[in-house]
Amino acid sequence: MSALAGVTAIVNAEPISYLDINTSTGYSSNVSIDGIDIGNGNHYYGNQTATESFTVVTNMVGDSNTPMLGGNVQIANASSSDIDFVIGFYLPAEELDAGSYDWAGSISLALTGIDASLSSLLDTPVWSSGIGDVEMGTLLVDPFELAFDGLGSQATEEAISGMIDWNGDSGMLSVEFAFNLSAGDSVVFGTSLGFVPAPGAVSLLGLALLSGRRRRRSASPA
Repeated sequence: MSALAGVTAIVNAEPISYLDINTSTGYSSNVSIDGIDIGNGNHYYGNQTATESFTVVTNMVGDSNTPMLGGNVQIANASSSDIDFVIGFYLPAEELDAGSYDWAGSISLALTGIDASLSSLLDTPVWSSGIGDVEMGTLLVDPFELAFDGLGSQATEEAISGMIDWNGDSGMLSVEFAFNLSAGDSVVFGTSLGFVPAPGAVSLLGLALLSGRRRRRSASPA
């Protein structure tokens, strides 16, 4: 994860999330996204980043009080070459009572194109998660590849849960996607991550599933 995972968050009526995009084309950006209040403590975060080589469309919903996030990230490789992507989304989390918390996370991906492939980067999971400087869990670990011949689409999904000892400090709840995407093809990631049980947990998890179908101390995944 990037250094943003360790940034202290100031959570207010309109929290600000962050989106990191880095690619093998040399593109690098860090964008702040103002949250839009959609009720029940949830905020919507949307962004579209477009270059000649690719587009990244982000639609996320987060509750900084829980904390919990869910949504989707859509990536299209418009170039004639494979591209490595590392995309991180960071949601500010309010202070909590120190203690042990159950947590859960998930990823779904749908790959579309012609002779398409999506694979993990060397020694890096496709999906990783954390809060502050504490790693929570990983999914679709290296080596991972999803591929097919001809015109079509293919999908997969994974979920994880565990318990984390959290000091309660404010910080960033984060998910990161790291992968290689073949030329001319596209992928949609659905994701969810958060502490459970919590108000709004069911609705956010449902949103994530529908939409998709540095060094840290480690938390213990189940």
